[in-house]
This record gives sequence, structure tokens and C-alpha cells, in this order.
Amino acid sequence: MANFRAHYEGTGPEIWEQTEGRLHAFIAAAGTGGTLAGVSRYLKEKNSYIKCYLIDPPGSGLFNKVTRGVMYTKEEAEGRRLKNPFDTITEGIGINRLTKNFMMAELDGAFRGTDREAVEMSRFLLKKDGLFIGSSSAMNCVGAVRLAQSLGPGYTIVTILCDSGLRHLTKFHNAQYLSDHGLTSHYSSTVCLDFLDVN
Repeated sequence: MANFRAHYEGTGPEIWEQTEGRLHAFIAAAGTGGTLAGVSRYLKEKNSYIKCYLIDPPGSGLFNKVTRGVMYTKEEAEGRRLKNPFDTITEGIGINRLTKNFMMAELDGAFRGTDREAVEMSRFLLKKDGLFIGSSSAMNCVGAVRLAQSLGPGYTIVTILCDSGLRHLTKFHNAQYLSDHGLTSHYSSTVCLDFLDVN
């Protein structure tokens, strides 16, 4: 629970102060869920109209837990169970169990992201903004775009850039690895192009 407390006492207040309380939504992925829970709980205590969302990677059951109340992934369906159903290149986010941290989160909904979207987003942000981010941060930005598309223009949305690309040089930022997994990036996915259309 120290994870939850750190974000409730630190990150949440930091976001509130830096935005001067003028934000409409927060979105992030979850590993153990401490960031999402601590920030969402703090922000909603400050203003109950702030919406908080989860962005979930492939293979994780948290999306279905938030949207349907059942911890379940399509990879676990009868006849489809794989030895390792979590075939994703994202690291540190998305799990198939509930933690005490995650159960503290106050969420209004969830979105699902893909590996391809995360890869494309990381390349887009590197080329356009000079941000060298890892897979968790990239997925968070995919979530921010999804949420912006859902809400429309004029809303302030906050997410977390929680990892650098330096930890991901052998996988997420390795052209050969991505090519071997059918994820060659041209930073031109629909998500990134649509991002340009959201004001």
C-alpha cells in the first residue's frame, strides 16, 4: 500500500498544483495499480467531476474488470488458453489479478490499447517532441489520445510519463525485435494521425 500512499500524497497533489485544479480527466495504465489508485483517489476528493480512466495492454484482465466487473481476458476463453497468454511487448503494466492498490482506484471507465499503438506512439513522440519514452509511458499516451477522442476538444487530460526508453533498448526500441514480432514502426498509425486532429 506504500505505492498507493506515495501517489496519493505526492503525485496527485503535484498534478493538482501544476494544473491549478483545472483538469478534466486522468488516465494511466496499471501494474500493481498504485499510481492509478493514488492519483484517482486524490483528484476525485479534490473535485468529484474529474474523470479517471485505465488504459490496459493486451493480455490484461483489468479492462474487463473495470468495464464488466469480471477479471477475464479473451485469451483465457475455452479452447484459446495459451501457455503464456500475455504476448505483449509492454513491460510493467497489465496484470491478471487484483491487487489491494488497484482496488483503491476510483475509475470511470477503461480503454484497451495495442502493442502497435504503443510502438507508433513512442516513435511519434520521439520524432515530434524529442521524448524518448518506454512502453508504459507510450501506452499511457495512447490512452490520453483515446480519451481525447472520446471527450472531444477543449478538455485538459493528464497522464504519466513513468519510464524512459533507455530500459527498453533490447525490446521496445529494437527494430529487429519489433520486425520479428510484426511491429515495424513508421510512426503513422491511426492513433498518431488522429492525435493531430484533437485540439
